[in-house]
Amino acid sequence: MASIQYPSASVDADREAPRGPVVDFMVEELETLIEDAETWVKVKARLEHVVRLYNSGKPLFPRVLLEDLNRQIEAGQESVRIDDLDDVTTSYSLLVPASCSDIASTYCIGYASIQLMTYIHPSFTTMIVPDPSPVSISYTHYPNVPESTLEEVRGAFGQIRSHWERSETCQKLQGQLFSMESSTQIRKIVAFGLGTLAKVQKGRLSTSSYVQHAAIKTMATVLSPDGGEEIQCYAQDPWYDAMDVAFLTSIGITVVNDPKGFLEIDESTLVFSVCPNVPVKQIVADVQWPGAMIWNTVCEGEETKQWRKRLSSGEEFWLGPLITDPDSPRVCDMVRHYNKMPLYDPEDYFGDLTIYVK
Repeated sequence: MASIQYPSASVDADREAPRGPVVDFMVEELETLIEDAETWVKVKARLEHVVRLYNSGKPLFPRVLLEDLNRQIEAGQESVRIDDLDDVTTSYSLLVPASCSDIASTYCIGYASIQLMTYIHPSFTTMIVPDPSPVSISYTHYPNVPESTLEEVRGAFGQIRSHWERSETCQKLQGQLFSMESSTQIRKIVAFGLGTLAKVQKGRLSTSSYVQHAAIKTMATVLSPDGGEEIQCYAQDPWYDAMDVAFLTSIGITVVNDPKGFLEIDESTLVFSVCPNVPVKQIVADVQWPGAMIWNTVCEGEETKQWRKRLSSGEEFWLGPLITDPDSPRVCDMVRHYNKMPLYDPEDYFGDLTIYVK
């Protein structure tokens, strides 16, 4: 089977990539699925081009690009200009176009992982041809769901935080943070995608979101040196509304809009995320290696998953490799520079998380 390779080190974009971690894009299978020869040539050329740039070490999410995008948004412009992987600039409206007004109410920043840019759905083989950009603007509609009052949110947080602090998971997390040996003093926590607190879905609040925000305060308490500077806490999630902002501000967590959370990361930051809906790990690997991360366990070889055909109830369907926060060769390389400890979580508050510390 033909494959495209990711090297372990950067190479010149115009030279053949050296042998390294292999990502199989099912090139031969795609050739059999794409009957039109001209389309196949375009798809194959695009795949090779994207991978060649990636192999050269070119970041998908350069910090300077996110800084420039943030400046444009803060300036209150109605449109922004973003460079794609080929340094071609595209203008995007921050106002919802009339053509999308029936299904969207606001814009959001789109982040395309290396998988999203290179894996092709076998049933939609030509979708990659339009040259997707790693960073773009898209439009969305956040569903209208009932909201709790500030008093209700505060009461629920107090109860859930109390249960959290008595849990075995919390006790273990504190012990692991106390015992971790780090070459960097953590002065900041930046969290991504922890979910809304105020919105009620199916008649209930999201316990997991409350626990994850309570965990930020636990981490800040443990990591704050005795009598020293207080740990700064930031959280970024597109679902936050005015109620979330008011409550989180009251407990010492500063809410920031995308992409500010990524720009807050520095060498003294702990990044915390749990199953986010954007490729946080890949963005962090390009923007800034932090002092520590607590996030979904990085699995070596994650990028080698393929589209596979499965049979269920007599019908064929495709099982794909795409998840919202996938690993990548760069993410795998980054975490090799950190000590790691699996987070012991018997209450299953977070799922499979690992603590990574420089």
